[in-house]
Amino acid sequence: MRLIALLALLAPSVLSGQGQPVEVIFLDVGQGDAVVIKAPEGQTALIDAGPGVDLSSALQSLDVKQLDLVVATHPHADHIGGMWQILQSTPVRFYMDNGQPHTTTTYSSVMQTLRSRPEITYLEAVPRTLQLGSVSIQVLPLPQYPSSNLNNHSVGLLVEHGEFRAFLSGDSERPELTHFLQADIVPDVTLLKAPHHGSDDAVSDAFLQIARPEVVVISVGYGNTYGHPSPSALYTYRRYADQVFRTDQHGPVTVSGYEDGTYQVTLGGTLVVQPPEPTASISISVVADAPGNDHQNTNGEYAIVSNGSDVAVDISGWTLCDAAAHCFSFPSGASVPGDGLIILYTGRGRGDGARFYMGSGAAVWNNDGDTATLRDGAGQTVVRHVY
Repeated sequence: MRLIALLALLAPSVLSGQGQPVEVIFLDVGQGDAVVIKAPEGQTALIDAGPGVDLSSALQSLDVKQLDLVVATHPHADHIGGMWQILQSTPVRFYMDNGQPHTTTTYSSVMQTLRSRPEITYLEAVPRTLQLGSVSIQVLPLPQYPSSNLNNHSVGLLVEHGEFRAFLSGDSERPELTHFLQADIVPDVTLLKAPHHGSDDAVSDAFLQIARPEVVVISVGYGNTYGHPSPSALYTYRRYADQVFRTDQHGPVTVSGYEDGTYQVTLGGTLVVQPPEPTASISISVVADAPGNDHQNTNGEYAIVSNGSDVAVDISGWTLCDAAAHCFSFPSGASVPGDGLIILYTGRGRGDGARFYMGSGAAVWNNDGDTATLRDGAGQTVVRHVY
């Protein structure tokens, strides 16, 4: 059992923003990382500080006057290049890193600045939960031994606001992502910051099958010499996530997460994804374990789409997909009756408006857990069922 120490940065004894979102803001810092977290009550955190750009104007534009928590995920220059300026010019309460030193001038400058600010409390990244207003930040256990590859000793953070969860892990590559999986600490998340700027060495199907992010944000510099993000990484992320954004193309990306798990995405000042309006009361359930051999009894497994309101919902052109992107598109005229349901069988058959058939010759829904995602004709997620 993991022992989590509780450190209250600011105790949320009076929660003035129960209905307000946490904002996770990916700054456009070129080839590097800098993420601002703003709690509904106003507390703020900064995760990494970019490759040396001055973040003061960006923080001012976000009305961030002090930082309750600053985290350096690992001591590479593209993550701590601007850190000494932040520590020197901005009121900071707590500073955290992984405790692994580096020999560079950049790292030395950060440490010297930190020593000159005794009012900043230093925290080592050991398993604990930090409270940022009503938002909890869980510090994940690092691999037992520091790696010569500094990327694989990046601080991992799980940010939670009700049902909204974001996973941030610096430049973790597959070895550290595997460590997180083996430690059984990877939940289903809403938002994933792509580790290591969308590099090939940081994409793990095993990790994504568990995390199942709805949104992936890649912090990356335009025309960088590393080839980030790699085409194969982009392909993989798009297989799992509803939305993939990248700072080199979209600029700053803000994901606002609500307690019920919905979210909105803002690019610059433009809202591009907003919490969906309730579509009647549509829900999904899946019967995955068919009697006998699943592959020989494909119509023994099926998905049920239910409508809890008394108004029929037209689902023409909507798609229902599993986590591996096996999808069925509902034909023109398909609808879910008021206070009724339809059934989508995996195998072959002739649909009649109440029963539909994927036409698959093999089982689709995993018996040990899967995700059923229903999207409307515009590709927006209507409902997602995880079992």
